[in-house]
Amino acid sequence: MKTLENIKLTPAFKQFCDLFNFTPEEVVQEFIDKIDIAEYMCDPIHPDRWANVFAMEYLIQYTQSENSIVEYGEFAEEWVKMMETNEGGDLVGKTRSLLDAWHKRVLEDRIHLIMKGDEGKDIV
Repeated sequence: MKTLENIKLTPAFKQFCDLFNFTPEEVVQEFIDKIDIAEYMCDPIHPDRWANVFAMEYLIQYTQSENSIVEYGEFAEEWVKMMETNEGGDLVGKTRSLLDAWHKRVLEDRIHLIMKGDEGKDIV
């Protein structure tokens, strides 16, 4: 992952920080801390939703992998089924579990692609 040192602060962002006496690091960290897909999906009108709205809009606008969108659709279908049954409460926790399982599959798929190498043959 690239470090935050590579981020270029815009004049408008610097001005915002100066006007309200914030450091860029504290604003960026607060934004990062607010991103929680599970919480957002279970409570989309929560006051802390804006970082998640930005993240989801970013996903829609900039995702280049059609497969990622298809996988998100599959995740959403599983999530809707879970929400409809609503068994056992803790919907945020259950949503996190679904996200964790999806995340694990994505990372395993990426590792598999890396291990296949450029020609699609297994390296190992």
